[in-house]
Amino acid sequence: MAIFQCQIQVIKRSEGRSVVAAAAYRSASKLQNRYTGNVEDYSKKKWLKYSEIIFPENAPKKFQDRETLWNSVEEVEKGSRARLAREIVVALPSELSMEENIRLVQEYVRDAFVSDGMIADINIHNPPVKNEKGIPVDKNDQPVTDEKDMIFRNPHAHILLTVRPLDKNGDWQAKTQKEYVCKRGEETKAFTAEEFVQAKTEGWEKQYQYYKGHQKIWLTPSEAYMENLVRVSKNPRSTPYGRRNERIEFWNSKDAVFVYRKSWEEHVNKALERAGRQERVDCRSYEERGEDTISEIHLGPHASRRKDSDRYQMNEDIKSLNETNRHIRKILDDLEEQIREKNRAVYEKVAEHLGKLRGEIITARYHLENLEKRRDVLEKEIQPLKDSVVHIRNVQKTIREKDRQAEQKTARLGKELGGEFPVWSSRPAEIQAEIESEQEGIRFREERLVRILAEEGFADIREYEQKAASLAQMEKEAEMLEQKISLYEKKIQDYTERYESLCGRLQEEDIHSSEFKERRERWSSAYEQKASDSIQKHRHFRPEAFRRAVHKTDYALSHAVYLAGRTEYLVSRMQKMADEMSGDDRQRSP
Repeated sequence: MAIFQCQIQVIKRSEGRSVVAAAAYRSASKLQNRYTGNVEDYSKKKWLKYSEIIFPENAPKKFQDRETLWNSVEEVEKGSRARLAREIVVALPSELSMEENIRLVQEYVRDAFVSDGMIADINIHNPPVKNEKGIPVDKNDQPVTDEKDMIFRNPHAHILLTVRPLDKNGDWQAKTQKEYVCKRGEETKAFTAEEFVQAKTEGWEKQYQYYKGHQKIWLTPSEAYMENLVRVSKNPRSTPYGRRNERIEFWNSKDAVFVYRKSWEEHVNKALERAGRQERVDCRSYEERGEDTISEIHLGPHASRRKDSDRYQMNEDIKSLNETNRHIRKILDDLEEQIREKNRAVYEKVAEHLGKLRGEIITARYHLENLEKRRDVLEKEIQPLKDSVVHIRNVQKTIREKDRQAEQKTARLGKELGGEFPVWSSRPAEIQAEIESEQEGIRFREERLVRILAEEGFADIREYEQKAASLAQMEKEAEMLEQKISLYEKKIQDYTERYESLCGRLQEEDIHSSEFKERRERWSSAYEQKASDSIQKHRHFRPEAFRRAVHKTDYALSHAVYLAGRTEYLVSRMQKMADEMSGDDRQRSP
């Protein structure tokens, strides 16, 4: 039967791995690794059924050569902890022919990866079933050498993917770009080097550090020219972390993992339907589907041949337990079939309400993502500024306390100096020296505060106070964002519970019927469009974020649909039957 398997891993240099070696192994070829100087030779490896490199239109033609492609990846990644490639390993349906599976993988790769700018190296393997000694066997577990007598039931595809997109010229894009903090009048804005070319024509200037007395301050060249200041260095002001490549950020996110697994599910089911097969796969875990089936342990080619191993026996126990669970579920299904009643009168209203709840959840998830994104940006801005402000605040507190003590001592010494002393006494001179020492200490602390302000990036105390006020405002905004995030999370939870409760009142058969499905999809589509129209009235509508909100919502709510005929419905019907039987007994009683 068709099974869902979609494993995702990253090939990292920090783990001692090489993408050239990985590509050579999966393609059963011999490749020269220019990064290590080694020759990766796996040309004797068997059971490779298909190999192909698929790339977007802007990729250079030279990347058709596997050795050139992956050596280019090794070359562009400089760090010892670099992420070299992403690998997706998918199990292919044994119900399909090899030609149908090749088409399935090609369509999946083009839709999920190549269309988004990745280069994909596809290799399909189909090793035979082997015995404990690693020798292929026939259906009677007898060793064989003739391929026609072997059993092939593990077709799978290795998909190696690049982790950097290509620009329009076919060059690898940077993972981050330096951003220059520019100024125009009182406006401040960050630009990349490419954006600055146009921004410069619009009056924007980079900022540099200049000497102003004992201080270093950030000014534009035109501002410094007016004051005839000397520049500290040629390095312009820039943001701390630069601008990260948004496409790479998504590729590395958990959202992408969900999208890739969901896409594989859809492509496999489409291929099975095209082949006239009834089997279907589901990317969700058994737990997410609300099933009590226990996942089997992945044995691999070696462990699966050792029938006396603990892992193999544990797998057999799990299979037996799952078979028992399937028998119990069949009894429950039969019970449901007996107590199921038709009540289609309210289904249109129910479908509309489900669609409305789904639309509300999508809207809430969209706004929640925007708020969380704004919160993360704000936290990155707050932390460095907060460190500086707290440092200055502590220094000010210490200086004020020492100045207060100095002033008290000066006042006391002044009173003492006003008294009468013998002509020969040296005390007046000592008092005067102490007063001058305390006054010098006050001046020193004032100068020290000015130096510390400059070290923390403040031009003067006024700028510090402005930044401190700005920090307080940002912290207040962050607190408000947290409140809003909590509110939207509560909304999502509330709407989801109401959705599950409503689904729980329906019969499972009717939920999955084509008639109710059509109604639900119609209302879902209508309220999804309504949610989109409502959000687009606001500025900065983000289509990708809206699509992610839709995917996450459907993924979460699909669990509620399954529960409709398994929990609340079954319990409520059984309770109703018990109440009816109890009522009949009371009527028959004298």
